[in-house]
Amino acid sequence: MVEQRRPIRGDDCIECRLRQQNEWRVLESEEIKVLAQSQKCRLYQAGEAVFSEGEPSHGIYCINSGTVAIRKINSGGNAVLVQLAYPGDTLGYRGLLLGGNRCASAEALGASKICFIHRDAVCALLDRNPALGLQFLRRINADLDDAHAKLVQNATFSNRTKFVHLLLVLMNRHGRTANDGSRVMQLPLSRRDMASMIGARHETLSRIISRLQEDGIARFSGRTVHVTQPNSLVDEIRPMTLG
Repeated sequence: MVEQRRPIRGDDCIECRLRQQNEWRVLESEEIKVLAQSQKCRLYQAGEAVFSEGEPSHGIYCINSGTVAIRKINSGGNAVLVQLAYPGDTLGYRGLLLGGNRCASAEALGASKICFIHRDAVCALLDRNPALGLQFLRRINADLDDAHAKLVQNATFSNRTKFVHLLLVLMNRHGRTANDGSRVMQLPLSRRDMASMIGARHETLSRIISRLQEDGIARFSGRTVHVTQPNSLVDEIRPMTLG
């Protein structure tokens, strides 16, 4: 199993700044020591599976560095990208809390350091600190809100608007501002993955990209995106987000 591979030395949970932005922030000093003693960290390379959909839930993962793709198998048997996870995010908690198998798979998109906490330690901490369980319930509720928002987006946004929204989200995380005020980004995803995230065919996405280039809004070269008119992207989605 992935969890049994040779670990590396991870960041001390007591000193980890990322802990302050996720569910573990409610733990007391002695409980953080339990977390630190149980965690095992290892490095994952691009394309390497962290866990797979349907396998037993042996514990929870915390992303220390890198980007992770969350995928689900659709009715056609294809793995569809549904979400990206970043440093500070916790993975695999739903299957553990529900006592079932993994409901999705996770794959490192680039070199990533990820820590694993065995379910025995997680359950002990949940028994010891009820506030931790409340944090995970709030996380589940936030995930449901996100899922509902995506349903509304898919029903009301055009494919172009959905792609522009995705570009802006990715640019906010992965982009940089050039001297001329334009924005440049190395996409962490393939075009096929981006198409699956907006619920469009790969050919449809190619046409949208061509149109954005014809409009002089953005240039695409491989995975490099140069947005020459950042405000134009924002203006495209503003009527939808304000509505």
